[in-house]
Amino acid sequence: MTNPGGPYVKVHFRLETEDDWPPASAKSLWAIDQGDGTVRLDNIPWFVRGIACGDVVAAEPDEEGVRWAGGQWRATSVG
Repeated sequence: MTNPGGPYVKVHFRLETEDDWPPASAKSLWAIDQGDGTVRLDNIPWFVRGIACGDVVAAEPDEEGVRWAGGQWRATSVG
């Protein structure tokens, strides 16, 4: 069952840097937990390429409980 209205969680993305840009190796974004191993992004991803606010991404917690974005996502429809 999905949970489209909340709760909010942080999801982290690993960033590729070149010549010290962007100024971080990871970026966290606010997202809404969908309750099925995915989250819907609720931030504008300034440094994360190929995604947008509203996209749904897979997110897995690591051994410390930090949620990291996986390789699968659904783009929001633009129309």
